[in-house]
Amino acid sequence: MIWTKTQVLDYISKLKDDDIIEVTKKQKKTIRSKLQNDYYWWCVVDIISNHHWMTAIETHLAIKKTFWVETTTDLSTSEFKYLMELIQELWKTKFDVTIPSPSSVEELKNLDAYLF
Repeated sequence: MIWTKTQVLDYISKLKDDDIIEVTKKQKKTIRSKLQNDYYWWCVVDIISNHHWMTAIETHLAIKKTFWVETTTDLSTSEFKYLMELIQELWKTKFDVTIPSPSSVEELKNLDAYLF
């Protein structure tokens, strides 16, 4: 059950002295950004799927299975960044495939604007 601070205080005020409760505080997660999502699908998944002759969905499912991720949608921005680093490292060491960093991709986009 998730309550506000006011609800918790109200509930606690009604407890008996010998009642035992457990309280857990959680930080609000910042869910991955649209830019992270675009980088994942249009760079990471695209490179891997082209290398392994798989569809984007097959690649996405393989990534989730490989890294034991139930869903990438609910990952925080930092969790998602860490997953991207793991993917880059694995494909570099296992398949000698370099997946560019998000900053490199952005630099390539800027270069593309000058060339075409």
